[in-house]
Amino acid sequence: HNGSANFCMHFGYSDGSIYNQTDELSSIFFADGEARVIDHLWVNNSNYVLNCLLNGNGLTDPMGEDDSFYLIATGYDEDDNVVGTSTFYMANNEKIVTEWAKWDLSGLGKVARVEFNVGGTNDNGYGFSQPAYFAYDDVAVQFKELVFK
Repeated sequence: HNGSANFCMHFGYSDGSIYNQTDELSSIFFADGEARVIDHLWVNNSNYVLNCLLNGNGLTDPMGEDDSFYLIATGYDEDDNVVGTSTFYMANNEKIVTEWAKWDLSGLGKVARVEFNVGGTNDNGYGFSQPAYFAYDDVAVQFKELVFK
């Protein structure tokens, strides 16, 4: 995003299917354990995901008119309790994200950790079947205001 040379690529999902063996979803967290508000981050689909959404592959069909592909952020406090969730649609019958898009996460409130899950409506009989990847960049965090006397 914003012309930077680096970004993060997320992979992983949990869909409750007996075929999905994900024990722990990937997350971002504050190393000092203090909860803060993550204001937003920027997300985008990868080329691989876009190709599968548009054309399908050996594991999944292309997106149909009523299909969707989305991200779920779950915020946790310092005691690892869920404080909120936020969903962002990367593709649905109206659009497919092909450029960096801003995902407002401020509604989660103060979080010590945010866990990401990828989901959607495509199911090949073994659970969610689209590739569970997305790119993110420029995570904006609200820090306490410093007051100098």
